Amino acid sequence: MRACLLAFLVLLVTSTTGCLDYREHLILKEDGSGSLQIDFLVDLGILNEISKALGEKPDPAATQGPTKDEVLNGLEVEGVEVKEIEIKQRETKSKVHLLINFKSLEALNKIEGFGDDRRVDFYDNGDGQVRVVYSFDTRDQLPMEEFGDPGVPEDQMDPIEKKIVTLTKGARDKIKFRSRVTLPGPIGKSTGIKDPREPKENERVWLIDKERDEKKHARLGKGKLRMQMIVAKSSVPWVKELKPLPTRRSGPTPPPDKRRPGPPDKPGGLGD
Repeated sequence: MRACLLAFLVLLVTSTTGCLDYREHLILKEDGSGSLQIDFLVDLGILNEISKALGEKPDPAATQGPTKDEVLNGLEVEGVEVKEIEIKQRETKSKVHLLINFKSLEALNKIEGFGDDRRVDFYDNGDGQVRVVYSFDTRDQLPMEEFGDPGVPEDQMDPIEKKIVTLTKGARDKIKFRSRVTLPGPIGKSTGIKDPREPKENERVWLIDKERDEKKHARLGKGKLRMQMIVAKSSVPWVKELKPLPTRRSGPTPPPDKRRPGPPDKPGGLGD
């Protein structure tokens, strides 16, 4: 059992390199092109604390954040142009700012390392309405699934093991996610909210942190994130063909005031 726990702790040490604070802004234009701005903060100071807990000397090289070449590696895609990239490092913290333009959503879908399988799908919602579903897999950005249960009761851990588990749980609690989507036309119903500081009819924001919603926060980084909006066809003028909505899930139908746009493909996505 102890060997399994130590193996788990080693995994935590090597996997706690996800973003502690991730923010993005997706803008879609009338011709289907657009831009994606990403800003994220990574703090690898936890690796120093874990090294100290293990009685080892911290390795400065281990707390170096991503390099420009590493960031650009997943962006070498036809139809994608990097307009801005800036990396600021101070001690164990790295701030990365990135702005890309893309010629089409197909090109956007091919970028790697900033949400794999990034997609924007359009479904026929009936009555001239379109359901827009923006989704991507966040496990490479926010590897919270690696912060799992070590499978050993706390009373069976030694002080070092308890210290490391406490550190990794603390890092998990600090993870924050924010996504903003801007469309050419107004947005009706949505699983997101208007920015209270600067509300816009064609823009919605999704905020996930432990203080706002502990359950959603616990699911963040463990699979695909889905953000949904209902719009008129005129809000997405470049879309010529719509996908049919899949069969709805079985079960009792909630009252009208309790209904929310459900995931059009499968259950379990954050933001559904």
